[in-house]
Amino acid sequence: MILKTTHVGSLPRPRDMHTKHLKKQEVTDEDLRLYLKDIIERQISLGLNIINNGELPRSDYVSSTVERISGFYDTGLAPLPKDLEELPEYSRRFSGRNGLITLNPKAPVKLPACSQRLAYVGERSLRKELEMMVDAFLHLKNGHPDAEPELFFTAPSPGTVALFMENKFYQNYETYVQELGDVLKQEYEIISSYGVMLQVDCPDMAMGRHTKFKHLTDDEFLSVVEMNVSALNKALAKIPRDRCRVHICWGNYPGTHHCDIELKTIFNEVFKIDVKFVSIESSNHRHAHEWKILTEYSIPQDKVLMPGVIDTTSNNIEHPELVAQRLLNFVELLGPERVIGSTDCGFATTAAATSVSGEIAWLKLQSLVEGARLASLKI
Repeated sequence: MILKTTHVGSLPRPRDMHTKHLKKQEVTDEDLRLYLKDIIERQISLGLNIINNGELPRSDYVSSTVERISGFYDTGLAPLPKDLEELPEYSRRFSGRNGLITLNPKAPVKLPACSQRLAYVGERSLRKELEMMVDAFLHLKNGHPDAEPELFFTAPSPGTVALFMENKFYQNYETYVQELGDVLKQEYEIISSYGVMLQVDCPDMAMGRHTKFKHLTDDEFLSVVEMNVSALNKALAKIPRDRCRVHICWGNYPGTHHCDIELKTIFNEVFKIDVKFVSIESSNHRHAHEWKILTEYSIPQDKVLMPGVIDTTSNNIEHPELVAQRLLNFVELLGPERVIGSTDCGFATTAAATSVSGEIAWLKLQSLVEGARLASLKI
């Protein structure tokens, strides 16, 4: 059996696109189509099995969705991770922001906040992004008759939007996250209608513990996770389980992550999410050991794990043999049909991200594919 490969979603923007962002120049639809053609072609040529648009049309993995929802007319502060809060000397190295969080407590970042009843108003914008991706994919797929790639498309979970966008309107958190679920249900169903696999990004299930909810106990945080899972499952009610995956994340920012909640603490709640495929971090230094908990905790038989076997915060390129070794650890416990090799997180969770350059990211993805092939030979 040949092990499949994928990644989490965001890919470094092409150099020309990155330059235009830095110079605040317009990226036209014609530019975007050229960039999409290149990035989809590269994924297919590498041999990745489940690919996407690299999130190229977006500034980050949440803001585009929030822009498709009315009601965010106030402002709030971005969360500060507890690890950086505890390390002021280290946090001073940063200018203040990495995506949707604050890295320097002395340089707070403002984000939209909910100040009115929410409503989904962005169908046209969403369909445009989907159609550009699908058109580029179908055009390029014909040039690779031996490949059988699939498409996925990402969207944030209700809890993730609630994690970053402060509530100043609804009476409590539970009402807010349920309302977000009702609104995002429309986005999820539009994505699914295009025949692509939906990926729901869920840093709220893990990163939320040491950011927005760092003042809670673990048990109290699990109550929040339970509310988030309930809202997400309700929003996914009409999405086929085998066409949906979730990504669980502790944050792809350059922190120490010593305050991360352990996977075993959130394990049972995470695997209550009503999808077939679950992506987790499992190669960075803080979470690489956690594959062993699968000897104690059982993943439901109807679920497939997509472990991260490539670190997306380091510029070191994993040797294919190491990738194979990591994959085989999971295969031994779950069987090859329940493992898909992936990355820990996205490579560019913001359009301006440069912590891992494009040339390095593509070499890492090449190592992922080669490692999966090596592992397949040993099954």
